[in-house]
Formats: sequence, C-alpha cells, structure tokens
Amino acid sequence: MRSPETPAPLHAAFDELAEAIRPHAGNDDVGLLTETFWAALHGLTMLARGGRIPSSHRQHRLELLLAHFTR
Repeated sequence: MRSPETPAPLHAAFDELAEAIRPHAGNDDVGLLTETFWAALHGLTMLARGGRIPSSHRQHRLELLLAHFTR
C-alpha cells in the first residue's frame, strides 16, 4: 500500500520496478511481488552496508534473488 508520506521519486522507482517484474509475475499480484522484491533488495543492501553479511558473495546473492524472481 502506498503511503502519502513517501517521496514521489520513490513512488516512481517502485512503478518502474513493478513494470520490470510484471512479465515474470504470472498469476501473482504484481504490487505484492514488487514489494517483496524491493524489501529483499533493501534488506541485502542494509545488511551489507552494516557489515552484517560478507561482501564477498554480493554478486551471487543478487543473482540468486534475480533468478528466483524472474523464473
């Protein structure tokens, strides 16, 4: 669900991401799938920035995430 407090550029970014995910959504709700993908990317980013996960596997994590979201 969209929050009115969210800045317009983030809404625009979400919409772009949703359009990229749409062809891979199948019967899933595109909005929910996009939220989930966004949350996964955000989580990986924050964990990496905080040093909570090793940076040595960053590329592999992204590849895994993309592979599972674009089947």
